[in-house]
Amino acid sequence: MDAYVSEIIAVVDEKHSDDLDKIVQQLKTIGVDVANVNNDEHVIEGSVESHKLKEVGKIPGVEYVRTVFTYAANYAPGDPRDQDGE
Repeated sequence: MDAYVSEIIAVVDEKHSDDLDKIVQQLKTIGVDVANVNNDEHVIEGSVESHKLKEVGKIPGVEYVRTVFTYAANYAPGDPRDQDGE
């Protein structure tokens, strides 16, 4: 196994709703693979290595982070995310 990955939903508070694009970029910087952004509801969906969940919650404007599910990822040899080789 190479990593635990969590599918997440991050809710941005109302006062930071105009900063949604900036928050998306901050999430990407810490390693969130952003799958969907709902501008009307201020919700960002994506996946991130589970050990980075606290970092997601510390981003200014992120009011709430829900983990939808977590799985063990085992990447193929040669994949840059592979930690354990063959």
